[in-house]
Amino acid sequence: MLASLSLRNMKRQLSEYKIYWLSLIGVVALMYAFNSLIVSPTMQQLFSLFAESGNSDIGVIATLFSIVIVFALGWFVSYMMDFILQRRSKEISTYMILGVEKSDICKMIFKENTLFGLLALIVGFGFGILVSKILENFVLNLFNFQESLLDLLSIKAVGLTCIEFCIVYIIALIKTDRKVQKVKLIDFLNYSRSNSSVHEHQSRAGLIFLLFSVVMLTLSFYSFAGTKQTVTNITIGAVSAMLGLLCFFRGFVYIIHEIFNKSRKWKYRGSHLVTLRMFLSKSEKMSFSLGVISILFTCTIVCIGMTNAFYQVMEKAVVMQPFDLAIVHVGENGDYSQYSSFLNERIDVSSQYSYCLYTDKSTRFTDTRNHLLTEYWNRAAKAVSVNDYVIAENQHDAFMKYSDYCNLRAMLGLPQISLAEGQYIIHCLPYLKDTFYANENLQIKNSTLAYSGICTEAFSQYGGYGNGQDFVIVVPDHYIENMEVMYSLYVVQSKAVIDMSELENTFPQVRPLNSNVVASGENGYTTKILDNGDYYYTGKLASTPTSQAILIILPLCYLSLVIGIISIVILAVQLLTEVKTIKRQYNVIRTLGNEVFALEKMLRKHIFLYFTQPLVPALVVGSFLLKAMSYTLFVASYDVPIFDNLTTLIAFVILSALLIFALIYFLYVFITSQAMRKEIIPMTLEK
Repeated sequence: MLASLSLRNMKRQLSEYKIYWLSLIGVVALMYAFNSLIVSPTMQQLFSLFAESGNSDIGVIATLFSIVIVFALGWFVSYMMDFILQRRSKEISTYMILGVEKSDICKMIFKENTLFGLLALIVGFGFGILVSKILENFVLNLFNFQESLLDLLSIKAVGLTCIEFCIVYIIALIKTDRKVQKVKLIDFLNYSRSNSSVHEHQSRAGLIFLLFSVVMLTLSFYSFAGTKQTVTNITIGAVSAMLGLLCFFRGFVYIIHEIFNKSRKWKYRGSHLVTLRMFLSKSEKMSFSLGVISILFTCTIVCIGMTNAFYQVMEKAVVMQPFDLAIVHVGENGDYSQYSSFLNERIDVSSQYSYCLYTDKSTRFTDTRNHLLTEYWNRAAKAVSVNDYVIAENQHDAFMKYSDYCNLRAMLGLPQISLAEGQYIIHCLPYLKDTFYANENLQIKNSTLAYSGICTEAFSQYGGYGNGQDFVIVVPDHYIENMEVMYSLYVVQSKAVIDMSELENTFPQVRPLNSNVVASGENGYTTKILDNGDYYYTGKLASTPTSQAILIILPLCYLSLVIGIISIVILAVQLLTEVKTIKRQYNVIRTLGNEVFALEKMLRKHIFLYFTQPLVPALVVGSFLLKAMSYTLFVASYDVPIFDNLTTLIAFVILSALLIFALIYFLYVFITSQAMRKEIIPMTLEK
């Protein structure tokens, strides 16, 4: 009998608590998608490549984010089980009055929740496969991979997700079981009484909370207002904003209550009295909870926005380093034939080329760049100097043969550029275009070359050891004859991830060009070349901004969606607890002669006011916080002004975060409103 009763109750829970069940499915889908990407062989290969480049924190970061998610999910499941238990208090007390043993009631509830969770887990895996494919396409498009990253169903990811979910769910089940064992019959009977009581906010302490909130929020906005953001400013602003939001709703309810009492004429017009009465009574009881929920909303908006910001940083790094692999050797032209043979035997190499960069020891263009960068660093308050940024091997103007330039453009699929005898071309990062544009004639030995044009396509020029550091001067081949070789390069384009660990094991002289390891070089500049006899590799996936950004993007996106879903569901559940009270009040209003459409209008107003209350402060504070944090990230990620229009980019980050959060938010608002209308309006019509 209890088994059939458990099955019936589980089906009823699926109907009554759709919002909870759907959210549980969404969280399981996100957990599976994240785990499947992390454990995939290709991503593991990428992470090992990042580790070889000096960024070995992916395991730690993934573990930390997983722990945070497990704790958040555990609290969410425990909260919802407790909520459902309270909603069923009369039903459970009836079982107890009829003589059903507590142990049998516990078994019944345990079976119901187990079936409920098991069904959510199974359906969640189905949606998780879809979400994992979306994440896979994101990574494939970003790095231009041709091969698939994930299997249709990852056994490792399924096992890891089951372990995480079961730990959370079993602990919540045990807590619920203990609660039922300890709670007395009178406590179950008092649950509904305590939930249905309505209190009127009368405390003058609300004014103090409001003043404190205004001070904290003002301090927060002042901290975010400056153009030169520091970690200290952002921390002060974030803490002030959180404290301000926490106290805001206590004071806000007080002010609304005072205005409501003084505006007698407006108060008794239409349905204002009923709507605001219900709104204020609910808000007064939830003032602290609304503050916490608004903080969670703010965190969600910031996490979504910063995910996009980190993506912009990573995308820029991938674009600026168009070659999948680059091996550099300082000094004479290196012999790369053995590496070419090694790669051709193991992967599908699309194209490859080796060449040299040269210098005549002049610094005319270098000095112009250094002056421009010094002004930029001063404006951005960056603690960077010319000696910090410029590497020793790139301290002079870099030159390239026109024939090499044409071959490299062909490798990258760029249109060819003509160069006449006695002319030169500048290829540079976009921030130098206006400075180098229409430059004067170039003097090389006894020859004078005229300026022919300037190109700014992605050409592996950021960070040094590429095609110049920020710029390279392209001249006809014969002008290079008497110049000194700066370093030689071997570049590769491939359709697959290159396993650099195998290359290092085969050739001990090949080492990663680690951005975190530098040594003192010539004329006070730094160098990453620790041994001139060795060969050093870098490339699209090994660049520092790429590895640092991808370490954050996936976990941050994962965390933002989970926190967003949990906080919105908690808010919706708090409103659903008042369904019986609202239903009783609407029945009275219906008895007094109000039409159904008037009741529906009142219900829509009530839902709108309730969901708008924590949303608006979160949107405002989240936008300011996101503006400051994204600006700091964009400026700190690169030592040169890489992004063309920083204001537009920051606006895009903020608006996209608000839009994504709003879509998720209003989806839950719609589900909640439909659930309330279904439970309240039909009952009213029957009366």
